[in-house]
Amino acid sequence: MNDNYMEASSTSSTTLPLPANGKQANRRKRGSLFQALFPSRTEGKRPLLPVALAVLVWVGLAYAGYAFTAHTLDKQQQLVNLRIDQIQEDNQKQMKALGEQLVLVQEELKDVQTGLGSLEEDLQLTGETIGGTNKTKEALQDRIDQLNKQLVDLKASLKKLEDAARAW
Repeated sequence: MNDNYMEASSTSSTTLPLPANGKQANRRKRGSLFQALFPSRTEGKRPLLPVALAVLVWVGLAYAGYAFTAHTLDKQQQLVNLRIDQIQEDNQKQMKALGEQLVLVQEELKDVQTGLGSLEEDLQLTGETIGGTNKTKEALQDRIDQLNKQLVDLKASLKKLEDAARAW
């Protein structure tokens, strides 16, 4: 053959031939992250400064995250405490208003009971002195019934107020 031409392989394979064993021995093997940071003694030693700086940066980031979280939690706790104080203040105002209403209803109840007692006494005196006029008795009985109904309504209102005061 002529020296101007290259010899071609007669196989139809498209794969490249593997390098000889001597060439692979010189290649560096891949390792894990731990091996990259802390190489074995047989490999070349890495300088300590980059490793120390990487560790220092990670420690700084972790501390900054902790400080930020602590600051945020403290701020949230202050807001929660402020809201609790506001709610307690509102509850105290409502309790005071309910207490005042309760006192007013109790006073009204006493007035109605006093009026009812005096009406019953007047009815007895009227019954004895008049001797039984039907219209007077009916009018007094109607008034007594109205006052009894008002008394029942006031007792129900008083019970509702007492229940509301207990609920707070």
